[in-house]
Amino acid sequence: MNKSKAQGIIEAELARADLYDTLGQLRDRLNYAQRFDDAVDRVGVRIQEVKEERPAVFAAGVVVAAAAVGAVVWAVASGIAKRIR
Repeated sequence: MNKSKAQGIIEAELARADLYDTLGQLRDRLNYAQRFDDAVDRVGVRIQEVKEERPAVFAAGVVVAAAAVGAVVWAVASGIAKRIR
């Protein structure tokens, strides 16, 4: 095998490795389902940590979240009730 052919093969292998690396990075960045699952897992771990380390803060967070959800449900129900009348 001559030098130019060997050099071409080496360059092709380097380009292929670079392409696979780029494709791997794109897969990680564009896989939104996996990114979402990872974010949910991180939030779950964080909530568990707060629950164990500061139970009063966790209880207050639960109360605030429940009040916010209740307010949204009430607002939606009120809006629907007004449109029905």
